[in-house]
Amino acid sequence: MCKYTDSKQVRNVFQRYNLLKLMIKDVIKLETQYWTLVDIPKQEKQETVPAFVLRACSIMEKTHKSGEGVKTSARLAEEADTKRERIERLESMTTAQIEAENTQMTNDLYRLLKKYTGLRNLIRDLKVFISEPSKPRNILLLRTHRGRIDQLIITEKACSNRFLEKYYSTETH
Repeated sequence: MCKYTDSKQVRNVFQRYNLLKLMIKDVIKLETQYWTLVDIPKQEKQETVPAFVLRACSIMEKTHKSGEGVKTSARLAEEADTKRERIERLESMTTAQIEAENTQMTNDLYRLLKKYTGLRNLIRDLKVFISEPSKPRNILLLRTHRGRIDQLIITEKACSNRFLEKYYSTETH
């Protein structure tokens, strides 16, 4: 299941490069076809973490609400049950507990937002990298460094490997 780990077993550099390229194409396909993507703006320098998280949440809620279809009665009942459970849980907590949980959730969401935007930017870079034809300088480098093909591919594809490690490590967790 872990394609990236399996690709590390391939000793032929060109075969491994093709495997990595296929994995990148799969991720690009996922990004364009399956994900409901939200463009989260960058955090302003003077903006605090809670303010940024609230702004991002409002953007996500607007996107989510505009993308919703007609709700079934089962879905409405499920949402009502969830809301009732949340209210009951909050009523049993003290103010300090609620504040602590809010702070923790804000920090967790901030980390997730940073990861999300980082992955989105990396996928965009990979999309450009894959869609562009090979540059002529790669051929010159290959001719001058015949004994260093591994090094060439490592330097040219470093962002691909970094992304795949991040993507597939988060996929397994």
